[in-house]
Amino acid sequence: MLEKYFWKREDKIKRNYDIDDVLFEKMRYATDIYDAGIADIFNACIMELIQNEDVRLYETKESDTYAAHTFYVLESNVAGLEKLNTKYGVSIRKLVNIAIRNVFEKEL
Repeated sequence: MLEKYFWKREDKIKRNYDIDDVLFEKMRYATDIYDAGIADIFNACIMELIQNEDVRLYETKESDTYAAHTFYVLESNVAGLEKLNTKYGVSIRKLVNIAIRNVFEKEL
């Protein structure tokens, strides 16, 4: 039952990802609502994408801006992103932004 509320302890890997500024602000806003940091929200978004494989490409606009952010990412999430990259041929950068966008389309 505890796994429903807590993640099992797992090593984390420091990674840099370019995140759409709008999506990063949504993650920051979520930290005001949930008892979680940005890295926790980020990891949850990645987990959701890995589990449901809802890899939908979104149209990007020229006005979209991206900034590099550093996260401690669960090892299983790094491996899962690499598998999705191989399976769908979508860059890790895009997969990360897709993961965040998918969650926040449903949540906020």
